Amino acid sequence: MKKTIENAEYIEKELREKVSATTGLKLTKANYWFIDIIQMLLNCYPILRKFYHESMGIEKLQSLIVQLTEYLEMQYSESDELIFVDLTKMTTLIPCKELMIWVLLALLKGKTHVSLKFNEDIFDDIKVINSDAIDYLCDNSYFLKNSTKKEYHFTISVAAILSCDYYNKGSIIDSLVTLQRYYKKDLSLKEYIDYRKKGQNIDTRPILRKQSKRIKIKL
Repeated sequence: MKKTIENAEYIEKELREKVSATTGLKLTKANYWFIDIIQMLLNCYPILRKFYHESMGIEKLQSLIVQLTEYLEMQYSESDELIFVDLTKMTTLIPCKELMIWVLLALLKGKTHVSLKFNEDIFDDIKVINSDAIDYLCDNSYFLKNSTKKEYHFTISVAAILSCDYYNKGSIIDSLVTLQRYYKKDLSLKEYIDYRKKGQNIDTRPILRKQSKRIKIKL
């Protein structure tokens, strides 16, 4: 059965409705950047190619995403509002597509946030130019550091990611971001995090800022 962009468009629309139900944030316009992210995931993972919007509901997609996390051995725990992921055993930062799997899983499960815990040392070993996920983490997360345990915690607002269309930020902002990454490319991720403003896509929406501020992460 031929798969088309209609699958990704259907999923993005359903996810916007879930965001409205869980946060009260009304997202009425399609996010074409996130549609392309979903299409990328559908193309990358054979198990997700089974999804077809005309014969399957969003619940089937959730089942397929859960199966994918099991296949990829992506371990996590859940609370009322949160998916918590301990990545302290990893020696590299997660790629963008894996980050988006966590976001998609949380959205499908009706969670408002994903918490990612990393070992601080890997942020000294990786240059910013070698990470395709760091800007999405910085833009859409509140950041906490546990100096005693040498851990970094990013609490991602999944609604902030879905509500930010990176294609429509404007040509001036896009150019500034491109220049920023170019001139900072030799920084380590640790240095880049210190340089970058965190949670800026959360802070632009009071409803998301209030929601994120009340999430408590055990350090």
